[in-house]
Amino acid sequence: MTSRWSPNPRSLYRRSELRERGIHPRRLASGEFLEVIPGFLTPSAAPADLSLAARLLQREVAPGAVISHCTAAELLGVPLPRDLEYASSNVLHCTLPPTARRRSKRGAVFRSRPPGATTSVKGVRVSGVSELLVELAGLLEHDDLVAAADQLVGPDSKVRPRPSLEQLREQALQARHTYRIQAVRAALADAPERVESPKETQTRLMLLREGFAEPVINLPVRAPTSGERFRIDLAYPALRIAIEYDGFWHSTDKKRHAADRRKDDVLHELGWRVVRASDQDLREPDEFLGRLHHLNAPLA
Repeated sequence: MTSRWSPNPRSLYRRSELRERGIHPRRLASGEFLEVIPGFLTPSAAPADLSLAARLLQREVAPGAVISHCTAAELLGVPLPRDLEYASSNVLHCTLPPTARRRSKRGAVFRSRPPGATTSVKGVRVSGVSELLVELAGLLEHDDLVAAADQLVGPDSKVRPRPSLEQLREQALQARHTYRIQAVRAALADAPERVESPKETQTRLMLLREGFAEPVINLPVRAPTSGERFRIDLAYPALRIAIEYDGFWHSTDKKRHAADRRKDDVLHELGWRVVRASDQDLREPDEFLGRLHHLNAPLA
């Protein structure tokens, strides 16, 4: 007796292909498979990744579509609230020209819009940066939209060529009026260059709302004796105040924890006062902000 055939982990097949390989409709309808885009199924235990699903949606299901909104953002590494991530929503978003309008189906939301600028990532054509920010403005709060802009122009941006903030601000200024463009302009006004994480953005915006001066982002520091080099997340150099964000890895990654302790030691030797912020501080910031007031951190 021959063993029954099963697709490879993280593969994505047309339903008809799976039938041709001898998989019974009852198996296809069982929990063994997921239909992630219309007509295409993947093993539930090891589903296809977002880039493969988006690529096949664009190539096979909706030729001419541009991957957009949250799907484009995630492919470009833009931080999103968890409920908008593909792992939670199981929905891909794309736009089509008005002449190719079609109804949304399981796993795919189709929108209609005249063609605009695009970029490519992982072999997938996605909304251009300015178009994407307008799309996200309808889904994200201000701080999250600022973090999205930070990622798209920052050192870890996946956009090539990487746009500058000046370019995006000019494009937003020249854009035709939409009800979302004001939100995009406000986010770009609050977005600086060289941000490396969304938590840096959240911490920085919290400081500004509290009335503190604009901090320097990712300030390089060199230990004079050992030659070690570090970057301070947010800094007030004139007063030697360093603000560092501790993510979840701070207590779970021993190497990272040790590196942070070494960084603190060097900064203290150089006369810096280090204030560390956690997720708890971002949710309930009074104590964290009080420490900065106590250190006479500069006000705007």
